[in-house]
Amino acid sequence: MKTTVFHVDVNSAFLSWEAVDRLQKGETTDLRTIPSAVGGDREKRRGVILAKSIPAKKYGVITGEPVVTALKKCPDLTLVPPNHELYSRCSDQLFALLEKRCPVVEKFSIDECFLDMSGTEYIYPEPLWI
Repeated sequence: MKTTVFHVDVNSAFLSWEAVDRLQKGETTDLRTIPSAVGGDREKRRGVILAKSIPAKKYGVITGEPVVTALKKCPDLTLVPPNHELYSRCSDQLFALLEKRCPVVEKFSIDECFLDMSGTEYIYPEPLWI
C-alpha cells in the first residue's frame, strides 16, 4: 500500500468564511474581491491583520502586521472585526466534512490539517476524487 498524505489549508480562512457569511446574509460586496482584511480596529488604528484578501496582498498587506502599517500600504483597506464564533463553527463543519471522507484526519490548526489517504485507492479510483 502506497502512503498518501494530503495537506489541507483554507486560503485566508477567516476572511473567506467572513465573506461567505456576509454574502449569505445579503451583503453584495464580496470581501474576497476587494482590498480587505480581518482584524484590528480602523478607528483606534490598533491591532493586527489576522487574514487578508488577495487584492489586499497585492498592496503588500501581510498577516500579523499592525493595522496602522497595513493602512499606510492600502488606505482604502476594508477592515472587519474578527468573529471567532463564526470561524469556530466553520472549522467544525470543515473537519466534519473531511472526517466523512477520510479515515485519518490530523488537525493542525483551526483551518489546517493533514489527511492520511493511504488505502483509499480501494474506495476511490484516485484519492484526488475525494
